[in-house]
Amino acid sequence: MSEKDEQLQKALDTLYAWTLRLCECAGKDATFAEGFWAELKNDPALLREYAYYYDNREFLCEYKIAELTIADILVWQMDHFKHHMDRADSANRYDKDKLVLSAFETMLELKKDPVGISREFAAETGTDLAGGWYLH
Repeated sequence: MSEKDEQLQKALDTLYAWTLRLCECAGKDATFAEGFWAELKNDPALLREYAYYYDNREFLCEYKIAELTIADILVWQMDHFKHHMDRADSANRYDKDKLVLSAFETMLELKKDPVGISREFAAETGTDLAGGWYLH
């Protein structure tokens, strides 16, 4: 194995270990974590976004599906959580791990169904705003 391959494998092992911890912190089981990691590894562009987030704790936003970036998804999710803040089950609004994991999970879903998920973005804001999300 070349040095470059070894470095890549070490980086993937680090991301995998972080994924297991992130999933655990977000209340997901090992089966979910393994499935999520398998899908993520099969999407090099989203894996790059994920690795960038791990390294910098901010979003790269180079990868787009249906003109949506990972940050668009996170903002959309936050909008939904704000809508539920007055409810007793609103603990998710403070769960950064769950929000980040959910944003990447939604990006994987968006890849599978760009039309359906885009419709949700256009129609749902989680607030009383008329007209829904305005996509760029």
